[in-house]
Amino acid sequence: MKGIKLVRVDFRLIHGQVITKWSNTINTKQIIIVNDELSKDDFMADIYIMAAPPGIDVKVFSKADFVTEANKGAYNSGSILVLFKNIKDVADVTEKKIKFKQVQIGGLGSGTNKKSVVKGISIDTEDANYLKKIQDNGTEVTFQVTPEETKISLDKALKKLGV
Repeated sequence: MKGIKLVRVDFRLIHGQVITKWSNTINTKQIIIVNDELSKDDFMADIYIMAAPPGIDVKVFSKADFVTEANKGAYNSGSILVLFKNIKDVADVTEKKIKFKQVQIGGLGSGTNKKSVVKGISIDTEDANYLKKIQDNGTEVTFQVTPEETKISLDKALKKLGV
């Protein structure tokens, strides 16, 4: 999957920071959103597709379809940004033997039992356990909201949270 330049978890999916900062940083030509609910909602999927600037192709896949395409070699070339809405979806995909070099955790809002890792990123114990599994399978897990900010490793984040 040499064409995948960035795998990011961000509950907002396509929004200003992703488009203006991350897509420029990796010079992406394609964004793939992996989310079961969105893959079944043509209206909402079209909104995300229209949110991308000219020249960037957006596709929305279910987790199963993403895995199928990955196994066919669909992501072996290009400059692709893969977006997940939540950590569990990434964990589900990696359990299907899909291996990413790195997973970047971006915007994840606060909620019940969630603790802030950095401003704009909050996780709970379940998220932490999924991330540990992903990292134990050989994927680097980092936290970073924008390219200008310092990357924080999963180990450092878990220490900060006392997990």
